[in-house]
Amino acid sequence: MKVLLLSAPYLKNYMRNARCDFVSLSGSQWYPLLLGYCGAWLEKCGHEVRLIDAPAYGLSFSETEAIVRDFMPDWIVLYSGRLSEDSDIEFAERLKAISGAEIVIVGPYASIDPMLTLSKAKTVKYLITGEFELPVAELIEGKDPKGIANLFCRDSSSEIFRNPERPYLCTAQLDKVPFVSEFFKRHLNIYKYRTPSEPYPFMDILTGRGCEWGRCTYCLWVNTYIKGPVYNTRSISNVIDELRFIVREMPEVKSVMIQDDTLTEERARELSSAILASGIRLNWSCYARANMTYETLKLMKEAGCLNLHVGFESADNTILRSIKKGITVQQMTQFTEDAKRAGLRIHGDFAIGFPDETIESAQKTIDWACKMRPHTAQFQLMIPFKGTPFYDEVVSKGYFDGARLSYPALSHEQLEEVSKRAYRRFYISLPYLMEVLRNPKELLFSKLKTYREAIPAVFWRRYIR
Repeated sequence: MKVLLLSAPYLKNYMRNARCDFVSLSGSQWYPLLLGYCGAWLEKCGHEVRLIDAPAYGLSFSETEAIVRDFMPDWIVLYSGRLSEDSDIEFAERLKAISGAEIVIVGPYASIDPMLTLSKAKTVKYLITGEFELPVAELIEGKDPKGIANLFCRDSSSEIFRNPERPYLCTAQLDKVPFVSEFFKRHLNIYKYRTPSEPYPFMDILTGRGCEWGRCTYCLWVNTYIKGPVYNTRSISNVIDELRFIVREMPEVKSVMIQDDTLTEERARELSSAILASGIRLNWSCYARANMTYETLKLMKEAGCLNLHVGFESADNTILRSIKKGITVQQMTQFTEDAKRAGLRIHGDFAIGFPDETIESAQKTIDWACKMRPHTAQFQLMIPFKGTPFYDEVVSKGYFDGARLSYPALSHEQLEEVSKRAYRRFYISLPYLMEVLRNPKELLFSKLKTYREAIPAVFWRRYIR
């Protein structure tokens, strides 16, 4: 079969490949990682695959349509977004009319409310929740839809039926999926992907799926993709083989971002020891919880770890408890000091707008971020994803009307302004200016495009949520 994997056009700088979808303030684009693993698996099964990541390439609807007309796929695997869902479905049905291809909708956003998503479509019949490599392959290869786990399907009477969920992929199954880096090398221009926290160009991979903590009330992926406290990993030897491939075949890659929801301390030590034993010299980064020990952080640095992406979220212990973060401000402070002492950079993820946020609690978070000075920082205006405990709470209390989040002590406009003020306070500051002067190539000349996009966003442009 000829299979088109599609991340469809939408707004400029729109990014649906991250753990939440938004119009990026910095022009960042992560790789279409889950589509990439699906494509690698489909190629292994013998299918001809084409990948279109329209937002990263700046493709218009007409340009994307022209590619589809040229390829004329039998199937289109559509990775939908939250903001873009209506547009995605409308465009997919237009492509179906042009090519005659069957469409299947996939991804964490499609897993939020699959019945509602599929009911919006007129001609699209299929949607797959959760991990989708295997069920997509089964569907394409003609297996009876009623026997495909994770599948939602509209039958001939227009009724939508759902099948049971399948077990998550185990180590042996994950090791059988070809390297996503090898797939991206052939299908994408890696220079289309960038993020302020990582060297350019970089590569995304997964060494495991799911989050071992898995309790945070606001997280989309732990409530839709790999649910709850689950962390299924590839074998260390399989990961080392992929790192060797990247070093050998993609020498332009300056760093590998390990996109596991959280690289646990045990996993980080095991991986770091294996990298050191292999002799691989390659920078890498990962997501980490702010409770790792100094000894582990030091070992990671020795093994080439460059940057930790850390979800600090808030510097208010009451909020941290309410969102079930499982970490205190005191632990986060010690962790940050230890990571810096080990020579690691930190990209701090902060969030504004958790339940019962106040000016005081938000200011406490901003002050803490500016005091601890991670290498880079993001101040996300919270998005209530349907299906998460956070969404249920803010809806039940009347804090979210389906479009705008506001609290008794903070209106939506105030939340947005606090988020913008946080960016201005962190980046338009003497400490950041000193960093720029020390590293002008990295923090100034290579980021002129980022600044051009970000400055209007944090001063006068309205957020798109």
